Amino acid sequence: MLFLIFSLIVCFTTSTDVVEHLMKSVFAPSKTPIKITRTHLNPQEKEIFKEYIYKQGDKIRIDVDSGDSIITTFVYNGKTGFIEGKPISRIVSLEMVLYGCKCGYLSAMEKTSFSLYEGREAILVSGKQGNKLYLDYGTLLPMRWEFMNKTVVFKEYKKIDGLGKVPFLIVKSSLDEVDEITRITDVEKQVSIPRNFFSVPKQEIETLD
Repeated sequence: MLFLIFSLIVCFTTSTDVVEHLMKSVFAPSKTPIKITRTHLNPQEKEIFKEYIYKQGDKIRIDVDSGDSIITTFVYNGKTGFIEGKPISRIVSLEMVLYGCKCGYLSAMEKTSFSLYEGREAILVSGKQGNKLYLDYGTLLPMRWEFMNKTVVFKEYKKIDGLGKVPFLIVKSSLDEVDEITRITDVEKQVSIPRNFFSVPKQEIETLD
């Protein structure tokens, strides 16, 4: 009986609902400018590089610090996301901000069904390419993504004002061997943001025509 109730509830949860739920938090205007440091580590937890995520209002920018140089890899100007000057969808923008990479599973969602994941109540979302995304039943936050021999596990969700709940720990694996560990290591508030910090170079957009 309990399973039937869960199944009926999940029938009203579509892939679009899940994406919209996540977008509302990530792209909601923030009251104060923030800077988040996301550190990428190898399996031995030695630093590979850092990402700096800046947000002011509904605008977002991600800079990558390799140690030798800092380059801007992503900008969301309030309407459209850009990678290397080329526009990307809001769905891909959401993935870049939450997970630091284009996963493709959010845009590939087809259906939802009730499932159990490690004894927890979860929603299993299946993609067109055989990819699977497990969402926490109560919060709709991603817990685990699977595709072929690759997995990504999202843990330690915490709320950041202006972004909603984000995973402070992401573990990427292949064939059950850890490839990369990503941790949010710092959150700064009231940072100074230069003027036009979230703009995209005009000449780069024009080359797309």
